[in-house]
Amino acid sequence: MKRSSTIIQTHCFNCGTSVKGAFCHQCGQRVRDNNDRSLSRLLGEVFNNFFFFDNRFFLSTWYLLRFPGLMTVEFLEGKRKKFISPVTFFLFFNLIYFFVNPLTDYSISLYDQTYSQPYSELTKDWVHNELQKKGLDKRSNGVIYQNASDKVSKSIMILNIPMIAFFVYLMTFKRRVFYFDSLIFVAHFFSLFMFSWIMFDWVGLPILSLLGGKDSLVSTIIFTLFTIIIPLFYAVLSIKKFMSLRWLRAIPTGMGLMLAVFLVNLFYRFIVLIITFWTI
Repeated sequence: MKRSSTIIQTHCFNCGTSVKGAFCHQCGQRVRDNNDRSLSRLLGEVFNNFFFFDNRFFLSTWYLLRFPGLMTVEFLEGKRKKFISPVTFFLFFNLIYFFVNPLTDYSISLYDQTYSQPYSELTKDWVHNELQKKGLDKRSNGVIYQNASDKVSKSIMILNIPMIAFFVYLMTFKRRVFYFDSLIFVAHFFSLFMFSWIMFDWVGLPILSLLGGKDSLVSTIIFTLFTIIIPLFYAVLSIKKFMSLRWLRAIPTGMGLMLAVFLVNLFYRFIVLIITFWTI
């Protein structure tokens, strides 16, 4: 007897829920039959998912750049399928950040770690002991440390989000009582912050190269534009939308957000120092 090529599906293959219609009302998986086993259907799904991801990515990026803070507000209001997950969105920029090697102060030299940080007096002896244990001196280990520090810094960049979100939570508690809200906001904001560093590498450095890179004043202006002014401008606009603030309160609150970023950066450098010595 010839076996039927079609299976009548009464329950979701994913969660077991009784189904009626094309999709499971419990988990959202599409009801499937044997026709789904064709190669053409598989390639069609890959093609559709690829462009679905692209559409959401471009829409999320457009909202991030054009409507500061609005993507966070809409996401928290429940429009979650409209945008890429905030963590996925951040990890995408983190991946670009990892490979383009932008100039940042999230990974600093061994000398700066040892002598110029607020915690240097507490860690200086520890650094010397670690160098002696590994049979290294500061001069020969400088390049080794820097290479390892760069990789560590870029790999654990996501740790900045929960730390910055803690400060945002303190600033926004009366209007946004859930720490989750602050996490989503910072995931979006820090994506822009990283994007600004990436653009400094892609746009700022070529501009300096065209100018010969000799004018220290021009270098300082361009560096400040991409790493401080643009993120600060975005911080004010996004926190204004996120908290529904008036300009009079949004400006100092945005400045407070940037201060939180730099305070967390100091602690982040300490974490990078510890992990880097653990890995080399």
